[in-house]
Amino acid sequence: MLGTGCPLANEVMVACIQPLKPGEEKYSFTAMIPLNAKGVTLLSRKSFEYAAVSKFDNPLSIDFDENDCVLCFDDVKVPWERVFVHNDIHMASAQWHAIPTHVYQNYQCQIRFAVKMKFLLGLTRKIAETNGIIAFPPVKETLGQLAAEVSIVDGLIEAMEVSGSMHGEYFVPSKQRLYAASVFSQQLYPKFINSIRELSGGGLIMLPSEESDFANPDLARYITRTQKSPVTDAYGRVKMFKLAWDAIGSEFGSRHLQYEMFYAGANMVTRGHAFRTYDWESAASLVDKFMSSYDSKTKAKNS
Repeated sequence: MLGTGCPLANEVMVACIQPLKPGEEKYSFTAMIPLNAKGVTLLSRKSFEYAAVSKFDNPLSIDFDENDCVLCFDDVKVPWERVFVHNDIHMASAQWHAIPTHVYQNYQCQIRFAVKMKFLLGLTRKIAETNGIIAFPPVKETLGQLAAEVSIVDGLIEAMEVSGSMHGEYFVPSKQRLYAASVFSQQLYPKFINSIRELSGGGLIMLPSEESDFANPDLARYITRTQKSPVTDAYGRVKMFKLAWDAIGSEFGSRHLQYEMFYAGANMVTRGHAFRTYDWESAASLVDKFMSSYDSKTKAKNS
């Protein structure tokens, strides 16, 4: 359905990652297909980079838009040497989970997510400073909560590495910690973005339309009078809030919100991974061990 980055790629891996049941063998198909093959069509969404006005006005979307598209296959011939799985539901699943493919895929995503959250946390602090509210106790409390959550993301990555294991000659991060991180990050991102919006207030939208407004003396005079901050001039305030808007409010920012909520799968999928990979036996044994340490007086008397 969603091919992120495909408009910039040479080939695409087509596979089924969802569990398949007997009778669904025809869906157990994995192959590498050139994107210039006859019959392959890419229906790309609007390019945010193409629509960007300037580096000043769209500092993120002008350089970091990873375009998404729907891939359509209309009688595409796939040579057998490019097919890895065919009519085998067990192999279709094993290619992701019997070997650590799915773990490696999502481990690097969590590292990307950690860097992104650290950037957004720094942006949030600068917003509070620019708005002159950094000293307010409720603002410090909010920033402290956000800082703790970013530290949790970092801690989960460290836990994946510390509690990982060897798969032959390769090191594999912990599945249990990885899927806990996936569940947590999906819930964290929209909440985090909303906190940034609350601290920003109207500053996110009370902005000149374009950088060129500063070149107009009449407009620049009004911008200077209305864009005030205790830590920077009008140009610095507008520049910072243009960045903030591109990060969380523009089409680029909105796409990232949707992406972070669903890139690892629907919530029920990531929670399912967490359920399957958790050491339930170890947890239940703690309960059994404690319960075996005592009995009722009635039972002891009857025995």
